[in-house]
Formats: sequence, C-alpha cells, structure tokens
Amino acid sequence: ADVFVFLSGGASRMQELHQRQLVAMFQGLRLLVNGGQRIAVGDGGTQAGIMEAAGQARRDSGYAFPLIGVAPANEIPPIGKTPIDPNHSHIVAVANPSAPVQDSWGSETDTMYWLFAKLAEGRPSVTIVANGGSITLAEVEANVRAGRRMILIKGSGRAADALVSLLEGTRPSEPEVLSLRERAEKAALTRRPELFAMVALQAG
Repeated sequence: ADVFVFLSGGASRMQELHQRQLVAMFQGLRLLVNGGQRIAVGDGGTQAGIMEAAGQARRDSGYAFPLIGVAPANEIPPIGKTPIDPNHSHIVAVANPSAPVQDSWGSETDTMYWLFAKLAEGRPSVTIVANGGSITLAEVEANVRAGRRMILIKGSGRAADALVSLLEGTRPSEPEVLSLRERAEKAALTRRPELFAMVALQAG
C-alpha cells in the first residue's frame, strides 16, 4: 500500500438516515481503489458502524484492498461474543494482561496505534473520525501525538461532533456530546488544530 486510512469511531445512537449516509460515504474507499490508489485501511474490526461500512466497501471493490481490524481478544470470538466483520482481510486480537475480563474495550488502543504507526511508517496516512465515544477520544489523542491528520465527519454525532464543536467554538445541546466535548477540551485534543479537517455527513 502507498497510503493508509485509519478509521476511528462507531455509529451508536445514530438515526437510520444518518447511518445510511455514513455507509454511503465509506464507499469512497472503493472509489479510491478504482482510481488507482493502493490503499490499506485499519480499524477496530467488528461488525458494527464504520467498521462494517468499511467491510462493505472492501467487498464492493472485489476485496481490492487490505482491511486490518484490531480488537481486544476478550471481546471477540473465540473468547468473547462480539462478531468480527467478515469482510476484513486481517484481524489482530490483542490480549492485554492488564485488561479487565469484562468490558475490555479500549485495552487494545495502544497496540492498535503502535501497529498502525509501524505499517504507515514513511507513507502518508489519515484518520477518519465518525461518531464514537470515550475510546474514540483516546484514539484521537494517539493520532495527535503521531501528528497524523484527521477528518472529522460533522453531523455523525457524539465524539466527532464534540471535537467539531471545540474547533468551531460552539456549544452542543445534546448532553452526551457536551460531556465528550468537556473531556476533549480538558485533554487538549484540539491543541493542534491544523491536524483537523471537517466534512459534513450530508456531503456524500
């Protein structure tokens, strides 16, 4: 691969229309491949939200690009019950000895971004942030430390919109978005505003 695209976030509590728009947006991965780009994509690997959308885009491209999912071993088969997306080419199961037996989501983040940095070393990479919660904020911090550019999907909700509101200086009305905004502000996640670009979910 010449270019790496990393995905951060989810699709929790999104309206059905917005979920369809998000799935349609990730068909852009297929369009990049059709245009001759040699891309590889990394995400959380489960059959949900933007990870499932990326899997659909890979399937629709004729499996033309690698799609690498990184998830906590305790949460996915054969140990856990969260299904992995069948359209991924690779799944990395992270067994973190310090992770709780129950709800070990987020225990894979450090390994995920270490791996992504190794894969993309010396090559361009970008992270797309859509929706997501507190784990997404931790992933944004990893991207900021790496100096990696991020595209925030405005209107996708939760963590992505919390970061948008920080950058735009607005105050969200939804309690969860406001709480995530306060956490992002406390962690100074937008300390390098030049790393962020925004694209509206409705832009297609």
